[in-house]
Amino acid sequence: MYIQAIIGVLLFCLAQFSVAEEQSGAKQTVDKLNTVIIEAMKNAKQLGYKGRYAKLDPVIKETHDFVAIAQIALGSHWKALNDEQKKAFIDKLTELSIATYAAQFNGYSGESFKYDSEQAMRSNRITLHYQLVAPKEKPVVFEYVLGQSNGQWSIINIVVDGISDLALKKAQYTSVIEREGFDNLLNKLSQKITDYAKDNGGSS
Repeated sequence: MYIQAIIGVLLFCLAQFSVAEEQSGAKQTVDKLNTVIIEAMKNAKQLGYKGRYAKLDPVIKETHDFVAIAQIALGSHWKALNDEQKKAFIDKLTELSIATYAAQFNGYSGESFKYDSEQAMRSNRITLHYQLVAPKEKPVVFEYVLGQSNGQWSIINIVVDGISDLALKKAQYTSVIEREGFDNLLNKLSQKITDYAKDNGGSS
């Protein structure tokens, strides 16, 4: 009984260590993204849209799994695409994501990201809960869903105040493909990127 109790304690400790290790790796990914977002916000005016885009570009590519995001966003339509179309969609989706960050995080009023909690989903998925807080403002709840591949945790989805970015993408993108085809979807994404640059003084 004594030996069994020791084994039980050891297994429990190992399980706790594994969970902590997962949370730590995933948290590093999210913290890296959030840190550069706040930096871009603090220097938003000096950087301008193009500067924010350039600053965010490498970190967003590093912290997001755009291959997984692309597959989920297109659902069953993904398998119907050839390799060239898949690459074109991943590239355009990546570009649009960076443009969206650069356009939306365009000023600073004392905001900061505060870590709240984490929730294991299954062996290769975890959700981290944060709040974006600012003086005299209601906190905005961010839920980051991450997947693990080759030991690396990457963001697959972000849920903001209960609204899933990936669910919105899937609804919009699959609808466009079904109505207008894949090429028109790429054209619409390109136009959105152009609009972000134009609306945010992309030449600055």
